[in-house]
Amino acid sequence: MKEEEFRKYQISRDEKTLDGKIERWKQIQPVTYGQQLPELIWDYLTTTDEMFIDGHFLGVILLCASIVELSLSDRLMSRIQIVTDEIERFSLEQMTILARRLGIITDQEKGNIDKLRKSRNALIHAKAGEITKMGRVWYEVPPSNHSESLVRGLYLTPLSEGEGIAGDALRYLGFTRDLTFRFYGAQS
Repeated sequence: MKEEEFRKYQISRDEKTLDGKIERWKQIQPVTYGQQLPELIWDYLTTTDEMFIDGHFLGVILLCASIVELSLSDRLMSRIQIVTDEIERFSLEQMTILARRLGIITDQEKGNIDKLRKSRNALIHAKAGEITKMGRVWYEVPPSNHSESLVRGLYLTPLSEGEGIAGDALRYLGFTRDLTFRFYGAQS
């Protein structure tokens, strides 16, 4: 494929996906960041917004988990005497437990982080059986008669009424925004 052919293909693709992008943009708007967040958190959040709009739901979930992990480690380091090298050895699960014990996060936030962590782990470790099982449980899809474990329809594509990974990505993005704004400043 030559550059001009690739350009035409991209323009055609953009035209086909534009309405979906506008709808996803509406789902996360209006959001203005009233106060500058820490630079890395800011970059991650704005990138996550763009990824959601573009329909990169896997990346949204993975980046939300990273944002939460960064935010929790920062809050923990500011609260207890621990250095970066030490906190980096903690898993997200360990940070979540410690943050809850110290009152940095609520029980509900802990539950949301646990769900996000489990989704991230299922995706990052690419266990097809786990992803399929997650899809069946979360979306109440009965087991199929075939044994193919890499059926993307259960989890990786949106199901009816906006569910599936698109709905998960939207929920995790909202939760991640709320948590970081609570930690670092007000959303306006």
